Amino acid sequence: MSGLRRIALFLVLTLLLIGQALDCCRADSWYGDHERGWFWYEDPPDEIVPEEPEELPLEALPQTTIPEPRKPEGPPVLSAEWIRQNLKKYRLLAIDDPTPENVAAYMYIQRVMLDKSQRFAEQVKHVVQLDPYLDQGTRRPIASYGGAQFSREARAATQYLLAQIAKQAGIFFFFQGRCSHCEIQAPVLKSLQDRYDFTIFPVSIDGRPLQNKVFPEYVRDQGQARKLKVIQTPAMFLGRPDTKDIFPLGQSTLSRDQLEKRILVAARDAGWITPEEYNRTQGFNTSLALDLRPDSIPAGISEQELVGYIQKLYAERLANQGIISQGGLAIPVASDNSDAEQCSKCQLRRGY
Repeated sequence: MSGLRRIALFLVLTLLLIGQALDCCRADSWYGDHERGWFWYEDPPDEIVPEEPEELPLEALPQTTIPEPRKPEGPPVLSAEWIRQNLKKYRLLAIDDPTPENVAAYMYIQRVMLDKSQRFAEQVKHVVQLDPYLDQGTRRPIASYGGAQFSREARAATQYLLAQIAKQAGIFFFFQGRCSHCEIQAPVLKSLQDRYDFTIFPVSIDGRPLQNKVFPEYVRDQGQARKLKVIQTPAMFLGRPDTKDIFPLGQSTLSRDQLEKRILVAARDAGWITPEEYNRTQGFNTSLALDLRPDSIPAGISEQELVGYIQKLYAERLANQGIISQGGLAIPVASDNSDAEQCSKCQLRRGY
């Protein structure tokens, strides 16, 4: 037993020594940190927040000021454009609320507009009177007797040219025997034949004669109507046998005056008469007429130069053609006596 007792005492002594060593460690730890108090009363340490890096100021960018769009300025007060834009407003206000002030405002603005119109009309007459290119009387007299003279000269030129055309061409007349419109058209063609000696070629589509017995001598259609695209009767065509040219005149009833005008147009387009000869049949002076198109205007021309350019064109047109106006119609300038004799044979009256 003595051996076991010694072992037990040894173990007890060992445990005591270990406990004292632990107490010393605890005491040293408390004495070193006694100012902090008991651990169970100690607040947890504050969380350390890392400082954010200081932001460096950006360089100030130059500010671009966007200008506000300027409101379009209106037209000057009481100008023609201003009146056009505002007169209706004043009128409607006067109608909706016809006070003396509103009605007077509308009437005064309207009075200003009428005065402007009157001054404009007077100035137009003044400018036209001083410029023969603008005066309509240069193209056809305004006086009734002058206009009548123009018409007589145009009629004489028309009759002369139709007689010349009748020597070269004839009229094909397509009809049907039971066509009432063909019956009333036939006498009109007969009058052209009697007056200008036109040759009429009657062609019956259905093979029957006209019931009024006009043009009893006719031929039956042999496919000519289909070839000429006849869609109804009466149908008339101007044809020239030597050249075999055929031009449509119309596929309906036409008066003699209408036929004469269409024959002249067809002859002009075919080159059987000249444009100058055709113009003499129109009853007004066409020598001053310009055919101005946008692509014919010089590039870069200003508005201030445009009027002068147009005036120059009118002057050059007459100078290049070598013509003057006499009795209202344009005639060639006579350079010597022979030319004068030739002009005297024109279908124009030489008197003033």
